[in-house]
Amino acid sequence: MSATVASSAYRQARRERRFAVDLAATLRGEKVADVAIRLLDMSRGGALGECQFPPAPLSKVTLIRGTLAIEARVAWAKRGRFGLEFARPIRATELLVQLSLSRASPA
Repeated sequence: MSATVASSAYRQARRERRFAVDLAATLRGEKVADVAIRLLDMSRGGALGECQFPPAPLSKVTLIRGTLAIEARVAWAKRGRFGLEFARPIRATELLVQLSLSRASPA
């Protein structure tokens, strides 16, 4: 993927409405063990995550949260937080399920 296409996709993902969440999830990388993370916000195009040792920018990962498993790219990482850009937008119904789980369960 060229830099122009990647930056265009990132701008599109940032246009999606973001929703605050507080959800436990797992990141699965190609060459690293599973990492437990907290999701702090989500949109159809990406998510904001938090963990002690975030994955490196541009890493390809799979976000796993309940029945949701989606490929993503780490767009940035800094001070325990990182941004994920999903390889494809998640369906609105998938996002609604995650939002309802966030509101239903205590942090």
